[in-house]
Amino acid sequence: MQLTKEIDHLLSAQQLSHAYLFEGDNMFEMKSTALYFAEQILCESEQSCVVKVQNFNHPDFVYIQSDETTIKKQQIEELLRKMNQKPIESQYKVYIIEAFDKLTVQGENSILKFLEEPPPNTIALLLTTKKDQILPTIHSRCQLVHFKPASKENYIEELKLSGISSAIAHTLSFVTSDKEEALALTEEQFFVQLRKTVTKLAELMVKDTQMAMIYLIDCIKVANTRPLQQLFLNSLNAYFQDLLHAKIQIDTIMAYPDLEVEIKEISQYLSLNDISNYIQVITEANRKLAQNVNATLVLEQMVINGKR
Repeated sequence: MQLTKEIDHLLSAQQLSHAYLFEGDNMFEMKSTALYFAEQILCESEQSCVVKVQNFNHPDFVYIQSDETTIKKQQIEELLRKMNQKPIESQYKVYIIEAFDKLTVQGENSILKFLEEPPPNTIALLLTTKKDQILPTIHSRCQLVHFKPASKENYIEELKLSGISSAIAHTLSFVTSDKEEALALTEEQFFVQLRKTVTKLAELMVKDTQMAMIYLIDCIKVANTRPLQQLFLNSLNAYFQDLLHAKIQIDTIMAYPDLEVEIKEISQYLSLNDISNYIQVITEANRKLAQNVNATLVLEQMVINGKR
């Protein structure tokens, strides 16, 4: 776990800020560190208190997260209501918001007002892997805590030690830096099926646009929710990144190492401009999904615009 010594120093020196923005590419690491920080602030190592924090039932602690593409307004309203109350068992109140970038603009503005005039002894821990999507005024009112990028090689080895195959571990390392999420995705072979669907669509996009359009029906059946559709596009983007690296002959970690021969062959009859265009239209498709544009329309436009 990163930064525990720095956290212990802050606590011993009683130099706590009212808000911290944790940013990095490893949400699992940031969550672990934020929970440790909350435990130390609220409990001072008193074990029964630590257990309450770990089980998310401490009266002075709130943990906000969402499996959806946005954090709901009601979650933020409930958070602000609780944080405006006096502490019950501890000297402080602490709240953690996982994936703070999921807040709507309205939600961010509500938190901003709270950060500008925080109640006494209230500490915010905001976690993000996308700091560029957060309002600059939020940045300016938080103490930034930067987490060093995790080694992709080490992360892949961790996943393999958890029983994930090498090929799947490589692809997962390009679409999530959260080990818990990666393990959840591999349950019941779901990610294996999604990965097969991605690679088949990628091949059709390059070789047969008409068949790619028809195959989108199967893609939507596999990726049938907004988060899964974004995961699908991130996996597709990783495939074309492999094509790009093969084209310019860069020796780097592949997202699809088991398809190395096929990827090299495909890269030979695509130009750099072709590959760059595919990556661009996939990125644009992901952006539109984040804006809640109809998924079928988004994917159809992506396939059509990819083959220019």
